[in-house]
Amino acid sequence: MRFSLDIPAVLVSKHGERRQTYLQQISIGGCFTDWEEYLYPGDEFRLEIQLPNRNKLPLKCKAIYRFENTGIGVRFIEATDFEQELISAIIENQMMLEGLPEFPDPFAEPPEFIKDDPSPRITDRRERREAMLDDAMTLEVG
Repeated sequence: MRFSLDIPAVLVSKHGERRQTYLQQISIGGCFTDWEEYLYPGDEFRLEIQLPNRNKLPLKCKAIYRFENTGIGVRFIEATDFEQELISAIIENQMMLEGLPEFPDPFAEPPEFIKDDPSPRITDRRERREAMLDDAMTLEVG
């Protein structure tokens, strides 16, 4: 399940360069972050996301999609169960800060709207982008 929230983070490149960014969407499995000129699909880097107690959660990440001048679809790789619980706490805290009334379970499967066709054709550009983000931010099991 994806959440549209503005969560501040620090992106740390493989060369150690640090840059402030915002996670525009987040799930247990990944996020969509601000546009980064130097990140391309397949690139690995670290994101440091502030926890509710002000400590930082460092996550190993991989760029999955690059939306020109818009943002980067990111997958969290090798995230432990404990780190996933911390991501859940970050989401819950940010929802509370933004005044959102209800906190759904970020581990829950979102409802399915198309049950008859397992691979519907997506022709709308925005829907295609959303499908790509869902793919990037899906929790890897195994």
